Amino acid sequence: MRLQLRHLLIRTRKTTEHIDFSDVVTFLHGPVGTGKSTVARLVDYCLGGYLERTPAIQQEFVAAELSLVLGDYDCTIERGADDTQSVRLTWSGPDDNNGSVNAPLSAQPEPLLDAEVYNFSDLVFHLCGVTPIKVRRGSRDPDSPLIRLSIRDVWSYCYLDQAHLDSSFFRLEDPLRGRKSQDAMRFFTGLHSERLSQLDEELTRTVDEQRTKRAAVEQIRSFMARFELGSELDIVGQLRTAERERAEAERRRSELERNRSSITHPTDALRDVLRGLGTEIETLQQAIADSKEQIAEQRALRAEFITAKTKAERVAQAGRMLEGVDYQRCPECGADVSDRARTDERCRLCGTAKSGDGNLTSLEFEALRRDLNERIDQIADSVARRERELSRTERKLAEAQQRKATLDKQLQDELARYDSPFVESVRGTEREIATLGERIRSLRRLQQMPQAVSTLEEEAGALQGRIDRLRTSLLEERDRLRAADANIVAIAAEFKRVMLSVSFPGVSEEDEVVIDPRNWRPAVIHGSQKWTFWDAGSGGKKTLFNVCYALAIHAVAMERGMPVPGVLIIDSPTKNISEDENPDLVRSLYAEIYCLARGQDGHGLQFLLIDSDLVEPSAELPGFLERRMAGEPDAPSLIPYYTGP
Repeated sequence: MRLQLRHLLIRTRKTTEHIDFSDVVTFLHGPVGTGKSTVARLVDYCLGGYLERTPAIQQEFVAAELSLVLGDYDCTIERGADDTQSVRLTWSGPDDNNGSVNAPLSAQPEPLLDAEVYNFSDLVFHLCGVTPIKVRRGSRDPDSPLIRLSIRDVWSYCYLDQAHLDSSFFRLEDPLRGRKSQDAMRFFTGLHSERLSQLDEELTRTVDEQRTKRAAVEQIRSFMARFELGSELDIVGQLRTAERERAEAERRRSELERNRSSITHPTDALRDVLRGLGTEIETLQQAIADSKEQIAEQRALRAEFITAKTKAERVAQAGRMLEGVDYQRCPECGADVSDRARTDERCRLCGTAKSGDGNLTSLEFEALRRDLNERIDQIADSVARRERELSRTERKLAEAQQRKATLDKQLQDELARYDSPFVESVRGTEREIATLGERIRSLRRLQQMPQAVSTLEEEAGALQGRIDRLRTSLLEERDRLRAADANIVAIAAEFKRVMLSVSFPGVSEEDEVVIDPRNWRPAVIHGSQKWTFWDAGSGGKKTLFNVCYALAIHAVAMERGMPVPGVLIIDSPTKNISEDENPDLVRSLYAEIYCLARGQDGHGLQFLLIDSDLVEPSAELPGFLERRMAGEPDAPSLIPYYTGP
């Protein structure tokens, strides 16, 4: 699953800070309180996470922009300090497949795109070209609906935050988040099957069918009570009334036959209706043409706004890159301009008078960005409203045309059958008699409703046996899959290899590492002893346990093509581990990290490492990028001017 970080833009009240990410390893180091961990938190925040509100963040943070690659798309994720419900995601890809949406963090009823994309998580998977598995909303409730796995559940294996490194093992101890973490491992390892999904879907359909039948019973009973059809006597009363009305119509038909006086032709009223329908159809067709023209104009305007937003971001980025450059030669012709006098009024290169307001401040650019985003969303909402109105108008037109066609045929039939006004009047009366006859037959069918209620109740009861059999088959299929997954064995073997490579205290070649897919908790078996993360004891060993397991998952994922994002952020991989007391262990751990970053055939894992002290690769690692953050002029903090807590 291709997810690669490019750079992070942090807008504060006074400055705009820029963090570049290497494709291989980015190492942030320095003393406490300089903003190193905040970089990782802001990356997580842009990907839909919660941002810890430190004093510096509360006072100075305005917005963040994360540039990254998702699948084949270059993307920008924007999220302001107050954006709690949504994230702005803009992308550009092959074949001019560009877009920009304000993606909600929670699923919405209407899709964001033509595909099954209902929230930010769905959009990330869609751009990566990956279809997430469907899991139960409530894992302990077999009747809860199926929902798509969230990118947040997957991301927990890509971001090891400092606070939980020595206190939590991928949230597996949490009753709610632990289930989501298990779902992510099932997704990674392929511990799901088409048959499992089919059984799940069939069970859902059967349960829905049973609920529908029971609901139908309640509705029929409610209908009969509402219209006083609860007893056969009430239905018999309505039946007798209809029969009397039919007898009266038959009497009128006999009267017409006795009195053959001339009367108005019955088709005159039908002609009036057809003329009104013709006018209505013409009006609807004109309204549809006007709506389509307005929608096309608004779509073109929205595309222009997206282009303007992209151009503004590129101009701002170019300004940041070239700001402060001291040209010695003209970049156009190469002429020496170093001896030209510097003035505040004119450009030293071309002599053009400076306007004084060419560069936007960070807050002004943020205001411009938000204004463009609001205009894009307003136009999108307007287009959606007009399209809904257009659909309604088109439906009205289709209904009017269908009705006109029906009435046209009826008129032609009646004209073809025309004998005399008398004959047509008789036929009108006969149609009334036929209508009453149909009502009489319907009322007679209503007499069978009590029997239908009993039948539905029996069918709903019979479906319960089928539901029980499907649930048993689901359990059997899950047991089969748990016993046959090679990826789990590979992760366990790689986990043991990594622990031996870094000289994990207390682990030897004779030990066995097993992963139980029922709870996804790796255990080390030493003779008759068995221990897990929660038995490791010291905080340093727990940190090392977490890091080694994450390295094992990503290593196996690269080797076997498992759908794990190709980035790993580790905040303080040597937390509670002293380099002075354990120098060999620290060097071995970083050597394993750098080996995984180097990869094979130039395809390695992207790392963002955060630690107090820099540990450089022992061998050359092309692309290795380190940045010291110490609150000093040559090594500034994340927010250079901030001096608070």
